Amino acid sequence: MAIDLSTIKIGFSSLSCELFIYRHGKDSQLALDKREAQADVMAAVVEYMMHDSPEGASQIVRFGEKAFEIQVKPVENGQRKRKGKS
Repeated sequence: MAIDLSTIKIGFSSLSCELFIYRHGKDSQLALDKREAQADVMAAVVEYMMHDSPEGASQIVRFGEKAFEIQVKPVENGQRKRKGKS
């Protein structure tokens, strides 16, 4: 049995502040099944952005009239440096 991928979406819940993947029916805003997907989404974005860019990369993403810059770069020992501090 083939799965209709047009009924699968990635969404964001402002209530739980989580990314999730879900399957919907006729109403695309009503999830029939869903699961947490934040780790999967972030891993895919980082892998995409870091491909052939070992020092990091940035990209402009547009949604309609709005534009956003996404930056990804590796950090030493998994620690985040504070802005203005060395």
